[in-house]
Amino acid sequence: MNRFQLVLETTDSELFRKATCELGTLFYKVNNGNGHNGIDKPMQYEIVYFSGSRVARYNGVVTDDLKRLCKVSGFEVSEILFDESLGTLKIKQKNVLEA
Repeated sequence: MNRFQLVLETTDSELFRKATCELGTLFYKVNNGNGHNGIDKPMQYEIVYFSGSRVARYNGVVTDDLKRLCKVSGFEVSEILFDESLGTLKIKQKNVLEA
């Protein structure tokens, strides 16, 4: 029997939130909101949820609920690299400050 695995890429924050559960790990990266020509744009988040059978990826502006989920349950990282052909998720975390 084949083992099913979920791989989700979305810009829908509600779908992302519902596709994740407390058994995996949430990683996120905040991309600055500086646009060109001096015009600010909203901060974009890149968020990845990983568990043994599920990878969910979100890119875009986040709701307050999703931002709170990242801060409470997630780990801020400097780099998120997803290679679907190899089936790998590479996370780099630099300059972590201890509270």
